Amino acid sequence: MKYSILLALSLAFSMPLYAGHKGTQGQTKTKLTPEQIFNKRDANHDGFLSKAEFMAKKKDPAKAEKAFARKDTNGDGKLSLAEFTAKGKKGHKGHKGHKKNK
Repeated sequence: MKYSILLALSLAFSMPLYAGHKGTQGQTKTKLTPEQIFNKRDANHDGFLSKAEFMAKKKDPAKAEKAFARKDTNGDGKLSLAEFTAKGKKGHKGHKGHKKNK
């Protein structure tokens, strides 16, 4: 009886550890680089992302459209790899920066 309880408890505690490994068999997902994402989205392989290619499968079209407009720095209606991978200014809206009190 003691062995049955110990077996049940050990299985109960080890199941959450196994749950995170659904069929990965030791493989880990690697995060795609921005260049890889660009190439994957460039459906016609012309070296640019059209607005349609950029917005494909986006959950929030309005947000995606704003992001496209912000990234399209030369206003040609398509994104080059440089425009796509360029880092924008990050920060909170209305953030003025920290001022040190002297």
